[in-house]
Amino acid sequence: MSKRKQHAPEFKAKVALEALKGEETAAELASRFCVNLLPAGDCEANTERRLMIHQWKRALLKGASGVFEHGSSKKAAIDAEQVKELHAKIGDRAIGTPLVRETMARRWPILLGAKAEALGREVRRDMIEPNHPNLSIGPQCKLLSIVRSSYYYESKGETEQNLDLMRQIDEPFLETPIFGVRQMTWHLRNDGQMVNEKRIRRLMRLMGLMPIYQKPNTSSSAKGHKTYPYLLRGLRVERPNQVSLSGSCCA
Repeated sequence: MSKRKQHAPEFKAKVALEALKGEETAAELASRFCVNLLPAGDCEANTERRLMIHQWKRALLKGASGVFEHGSSKKAAIDAEQVKELHAKIGDRAIGTPLVRETMARRWPILLGAKAEALGREVRRDMIEPNHPNLSIGPQCKLLSIVRSSYYYESKGETEQNLDLMRQIDEPFLETPIFGVRQMTWHLRNDGQMVNEKRIRRLMRLMGLMPIYQKPNTSSSAKGHKTYPYLLRGLRVERPNQVSLSGSCCA
Protein backbone atom coordinates (compact mmCIF):
# COMPACT_ATOMS: atom_id res chain seq x y z
CA MET A 1 0.00 0.00 0.00
CA SER A 2 1.46 3.31 -1.07
CA LYS A 3 1.85 6.19 1.36
CA ARG A 4 0.29 9.62 0.86
CA LYS A 5 2.68 12.48 0.30
CA GLN A 6 2.50 15.21 2.94
CA HIS A 7 2.78 18.73 1.53
CA ALA A 8 4.06 21.72 3.48
CA PRO A 9 1.68 24.58 4.37
CA GLU A 10 3.66 26.97 2.16
CA PHE A 11 3.17 24.64 -0.81
CA LYS A 12 -0.57 24.37 -0.16
CA ALA A 13 -0.89 28.14 0.02
CA LYS A 14 0.97 28.55 -3.27
CA VAL A 15 -1.27 26.07 -5.08
CA ALA A 16 -4.41 27.59 -3.56
CA LEU A 17 -3.40 31.07 -4.76
CA GLU A 18 -2.92 29.74 -8.28
CA ALA A 19 -6.34 28.11 -8.08
CA LEU A 20 -7.89 31.44 -7.04
CA LYS A 21 -6.57 33.06 -10.21
CA GLY A 22 -8.74 30.72 -12.30
CA GLU A 23 -6.25 30.58 -15.17
CA GLU A 24 -5.77 26.80 -14.93
CA THR A 25 -7.99 23.92 -13.98
CA ALA A 26 -7.43 21.79 -10.90
CA ALA A 27 -6.10 18.94 -13.06
CA GLU A 28 -3.58 21.25 -14.74
CA LEU A 29 -2.46 22.61 -11.39
CA ALA A 30 -2.05 19.08 -10.02
CA SER A 31 0.07 18.17 -13.00
CA ARG A 32 2.18 21.37 -12.90
CA PHE A 33 2.86 21.32 -9.15
CA CYS A 34 3.14 17.51 -8.97
CA VAL A 35 0.42 17.07 -6.38
CA ASN A 36 0.93 13.32 -5.93
CA LEU A 37 -1.45 12.33 -3.20
CA LEU A 38 -2.17 8.87 -4.58
CA PRO A 39 -0.38 6.72 -7.16
CA ALA A 40 -0.87 8.16 -10.60
CA GLY A 41 -2.49 6.27 -13.45
CA ASP A 42 -6.10 5.85 -12.37
CA CYS A 43 -9.17 8.07 -12.48
CA GLU A 44 -9.75 7.89 -8.73
CA ALA A 45 -6.30 9.32 -8.06
CA ASN A 46 -6.85 12.24 -10.43
CA THR A 47 -10.22 13.01 -8.81
CA GLU A 48 -8.62 12.92 -5.39
CA ARG A 49 -5.98 15.41 -6.50
CA ARG A 50 -8.58 17.86 -7.84
CA LEU A 51 -10.67 17.59 -4.68
CA MET A 52 -7.62 18.26 -2.54
CA ILE A 53 -6.81 21.43 -4.49
CA HIS A 54 -10.42 22.62 -4.09
CA GLN A 55 -10.17 21.97 -0.35
CA TRP A 56 -6.99 24.06 -0.15
CA LYS A 57 -8.74 26.84 -2.07
CA ARG A 58 -11.73 26.83 0.28
CA ALA A 59 -9.44 26.79 3.33
CA LEU A 60 -7.55 29.80 1.98
CA LEU A 61 -10.76 31.74 1.36
CA LYS A 62 -12.08 30.85 4.80
CA GLY A 63 -8.95 31.95 6.64
CA ALA A 64 -8.14 35.02 4.54
CA SER A 65 -10.33 37.32 6.66
CA GLY A 66 -8.28 36.50 9.73
CA VAL A 67 -5.25 38.23 8.21
CA PHE A 68 -6.98 41.62 8.41
CA GLU A 69 -8.47 41.16 11.86
CA HIS A 70 -6.70 42.87 14.79
CA GLY A 71 -7.84 40.17 17.15
CA SER A 72 -10.54 37.57 17.49
CA SER A 73 -12.74 36.80 20.46
CA LYS A 74 -11.47 33.26 20.62
CA LYS A 75 -7.87 34.34 20.86
CA ALA A 76 -8.71 36.95 23.50
CA ALA A 77 -10.49 34.32 25.61
CA ILE A 78 -7.47 32.04 25.45
CA ASP A 79 -5.15 34.87 26.37
CA ALA A 80 -7.38 35.86 29.27
CA GLU A 81 -7.38 32.32 30.61
CA GLN A 82 -3.61 32.11 30.34
CA VAL A 83 -3.16 35.44 32.08
CA LYS A 84 -5.55 34.40 34.84
CA GLU A 85 -3.67 31.14 35.34
CA LEU A 86 -0.32 32.92 35.46
CA HIS A 87 -1.64 35.45 37.96
CA ALA A 88 -2.88 32.61 40.13
CA LYS A 89 0.51 30.93 40.04
CA ILE A 90 2.30 34.17 40.84
CA GLY A 91 -0.09 34.88 43.67
CA ASP A 92 0.36 31.42 45.16
CA ARG A 93 4.10 31.72 44.95
CA ALA A 94 4.16 35.21 46.44
CA ILE A 95 1.61 34.69 49.19
CA GLY A 96 2.39 31.08 50.09
CA THR A 97 0.13 28.79 52.07
CA PRO A 98 -3.63 29.25 52.58
CA LEU A 99 -2.94 30.19 56.21
CA VAL A 100 -0.76 33.08 55.04
CA ARG A 101 -3.42 34.17 52.52
CA GLU A 102 -6.02 34.27 55.26
CA THR A 103 -3.67 36.26 57.46
CA MET A 104 -3.01 38.76 54.68
CA ALA A 105 -6.75 39.10 53.99
CA ARG A 106 -7.29 40.15 57.60
CA ARG A 107 -4.24 42.40 57.58
CA TRP A 108 -4.86 44.13 54.23
CA PRO A 109 -8.57 43.88 53.38
CA ILE A 110 -8.44 46.94 51.13
CA LEU A 111 -6.18 45.14 48.67
CA LEU A 112 -8.76 42.45 47.93
CA GLY A 113 -11.00 44.70 45.85
CA ALA A 114 -8.54 47.30 44.53
CA LYS A 115 -5.06 47.47 43.13
CA ALA A 116 -2.18 48.09 45.47
CA GLU A 117 -0.98 50.95 43.27
CA ALA A 118 -4.10 52.94 44.22
CA LEU A 119 -2.52 53.62 47.61
CA GLY A 120 0.42 55.91 48.13
CA ARG A 121 3.89 54.45 48.26
CA GLU A 122 4.50 55.66 51.80
CA VAL A 123 1.18 54.16 52.93
CA ARG A 124 2.06 50.81 51.40
CA ARG A 125 5.53 51.00 52.89
CA ASP A 126 4.10 51.46 56.37
CA MET A 127 1.89 48.39 55.90
CA ILE A 128 4.89 46.05 55.75
CA GLU A 129 5.55 44.09 58.95
CA PRO A 130 9.25 43.17 59.24
CA ASN A 131 8.57 40.66 62.05
CA HIS A 132 5.59 38.93 60.48
CA PRO A 133 5.53 35.24 61.55
CA ASN A 134 4.33 33.77 58.24
CA LEU A 135 5.49 36.14 55.51
CA SER A 136 8.90 37.66 54.92
CA ILE A 137 9.53 41.16 53.64
CA GLY A 138 10.09 40.07 50.02
CA PRO A 139 6.61 38.57 49.42
CA GLN A 140 5.01 41.48 51.26
CA CYS A 141 6.75 43.90 48.88
CA LYS A 142 5.47 41.88 45.91
CA LEU A 143 1.93 42.02 47.25
CA LEU A 144 2.11 45.77 47.76
CA SER A 145 3.92 46.45 44.44
CA ILE A 146 6.98 47.87 46.16
CA VAL A 147 10.56 47.32 45.11
CA ARG A 148 12.27 45.60 48.01
CA SER A 149 15.37 47.77 47.78
CA SER A 150 13.22 50.89 48.15
CA TYR A 151 11.86 49.53 51.45
CA TYR A 152 15.37 49.48 52.96
CA TYR A 153 16.35 52.82 51.45
CA GLU A 154 16.69 55.76 53.84
CA SER A 155 17.03 59.30 52.54
CA LYS A 156 20.30 61.00 53.43
CA GLY A 157 18.77 64.46 53.38
CA GLU A 158 20.47 67.61 52.19
CA THR A 159 24.18 68.17 52.59
CA GLU A 160 25.65 70.95 54.69
CA GLN A 161 26.54 72.86 51.54
CA ASN A 162 22.94 72.79 50.32
CA LEU A 163 21.64 73.80 53.75
CA ASP A 164 24.00 76.77 53.74
CA LEU A 165 22.83 77.71 50.24
CA MET A 166 19.21 77.52 51.36
CA ARG A 167 19.97 79.97 54.17
CA GLN A 168 21.69 82.30 51.71
CA ILE A 169 18.69 82.06 49.36
CA ASP A 170 16.17 82.76 52.11
CA GLU A 171 17.80 85.97 53.37
CA PRO A 172 17.82 87.97 50.11
CA PHE A 173 14.46 86.55 49.08
CA LEU A 174 12.84 88.14 52.15
CA GLU A 175 14.23 91.53 51.09
CA THR A 176 13.59 91.18 47.36
CA PRO A 177 10.82 88.63 46.74
CA ILE A 178 10.95 89.44 43.02
CA PHE A 179 14.13 87.39 42.61
CA GLY A 180 13.57 84.35 40.46
CA VAL A 181 15.96 81.49 39.71
CA ARG A 182 18.20 83.47 37.36
CA GLN A 183 18.44 86.56 39.51
CA MET A 184 19.07 84.48 42.63
CA THR A 185 21.81 82.57 40.81
CA TRP A 186 23.49 85.82 39.74
CA HIS A 187 23.21 87.16 43.29
CA LEU A 188 24.89 84.09 44.78
CA ARG A 189 27.60 84.09 42.15
CA ASN A 190 28.41 87.69 42.98
CA ASP A 191 28.87 86.54 46.59
CA GLY A 192 31.42 83.94 45.47
CA GLN A 193 29.18 80.85 45.34
CA MET A 194 29.86 78.50 42.40
CA VAL A 195 26.27 77.42 41.69
CA ASN A 196 24.14 76.93 38.60
CA GLU A 197 20.48 77.54 37.88
CA LYS A 198 19.61 73.85 38.13
CA ARG A 199 20.62 73.62 41.78
CA ILE A 200 19.01 76.93 42.72
CA ARG A 201 15.77 75.93 41.03
CA ARG A 202 15.65 72.64 42.93
CA LEU A 203 16.38 74.27 46.28
CA MET A 204 13.84 77.04 45.74
CA ARG A 205 11.19 74.45 44.86
CA LEU A 206 12.15 72.50 47.96
CA MET A 207 11.75 75.63 50.08
CA GLY A 208 8.49 76.55 48.37
CA LEU A 209 9.72 79.97 47.24
CA MET A 210 7.85 81.59 44.36
CA PRO A 211 8.85 85.08 43.22
CA ILE A 212 6.32 87.85 42.85
CA TYR A 213 5.90 88.87 39.24
CA GLN A 214 3.28 90.30 36.95
CA LYS A 215 0.80 87.60 35.96
CA PRO A 216 -0.78 87.50 32.50
CA ASN A 217 -4.24 88.85 31.63
CA THR A 218 -3.32 92.41 32.65
CA SER A 219 -5.91 93.97 30.33
CA SER A 220 -8.83 92.88 32.51
CA SER A 221 -10.48 95.82 34.21
CA ALA A 222 -10.74 96.04 37.96
CA LYS A 223 -14.03 95.60 39.74
CA GLY A 224 -15.95 98.88 40.01
CA HIS A 225 -13.96 100.54 37.25
CA LYS A 226 -16.18 102.67 35.02
CA THR A 227 -16.16 101.83 31.34
CA TYR A 228 -16.46 104.98 29.22
CA PRO A 229 -18.32 104.72 25.91
CA TYR A 230 -16.66 105.39 22.56
CA LEU A 231 -18.26 108.61 21.38
CA LEU A 232 -17.09 108.40 17.77
CA ARG A 233 -18.63 105.01 17.09
CA GLY A 234 -20.74 105.23 13.91
CA LEU A 235 -19.70 108.84 13.23
CA ARG A 236 -18.62 109.65 9.67
CA VAL A 237 -15.87 112.27 9.46
CA GLU A 238 -16.47 114.42 6.35
CA ARG A 239 -14.78 117.81 6.98
CA PRO A 240 -11.64 119.16 8.66
CA ASN A 241 -11.73 119.79 12.37
CA GLN A 242 -14.99 117.90 12.65
CA VAL A 243 -13.60 115.95 15.61
CA SER A 244 -11.84 117.74 18.44
CA LEU A 245 -8.23 116.96 19.26
CA SER A 246 -9.05 115.57 22.67
CA GLY A 247 -11.13 112.82 21.12
CA SER A 248 -13.65 112.95 23.92
CA CYS A 249 -16.36 114.93 22.16
CA CYS A 250 -17.46 115.99 18.75
CA ALA A 251 -17.31 119.48 17.26
